Amino acid sequence: MDSVNRRKEIINKDLELIDKALESDDEEEVKDIHRTIDGKYQSCIANWGKSMYAHHLDYGFAYNSLELSSLKDNLRLMRAKLEAFSEGWNESFAGESQNNVNVTVNNSINIDIAFENTKDLIENMPGLTDSETEEIKSKIDELERIDGESITKKKKWEKVKPIIQFALDKGVDVGIAIMSLVLQMKMMR
Repeated sequence: MDSVNRRKEIINKDLELIDKALESDDEEEVKDIHRTIDGKYQSCIANWGKSMYAHHLDYGFAYNSLELSSLKDNLRLMRAKLEAFSEGWNESFAGESQNNVNVTVNNSINIDIAFENTKDLIENMPGLTDSETEEIKSKIDELERIDGESITKKKKWEKVKPIIQFALDKGVDVGIAIMSLVLQMKMMR
């Protein structure tokens, strides 16, 4: 078996492992699979932790900050990254010019995924009424528009600050979700 087919076979087995974790309600099992996948691919896939919950660029995942739903959201992103990696799309290269191209593509895709995942997260928060859920999702849409605007970082911050305050007033879970988005936006890069 050649190395390309061997690689795809290994990735397919890991995709099955992720699917198993996504179906499980056992937090320890899900966390164990999360760690296994992270340990295997973090040095192979460009921008591995971008758009994932509780990931620090220098230190990796803060597992004590991850609950079952966050672990599963991360695994869904890992699954997508593995599928792309299987086709050679987001490999981490030694050559800097190739890596810069991958960073640009992955950041754009990952922030789009982050906005959608955050909306899903808000949709499933049990403590919110339907009207609060819709109001928060509209604020996420507003953040997405701000992220795409060609204005200075200072002007973006002026627009984002009231949204952050709004989110913090809605509770810790909403505040964390919104802050994680803000930290991934172009104004932070």
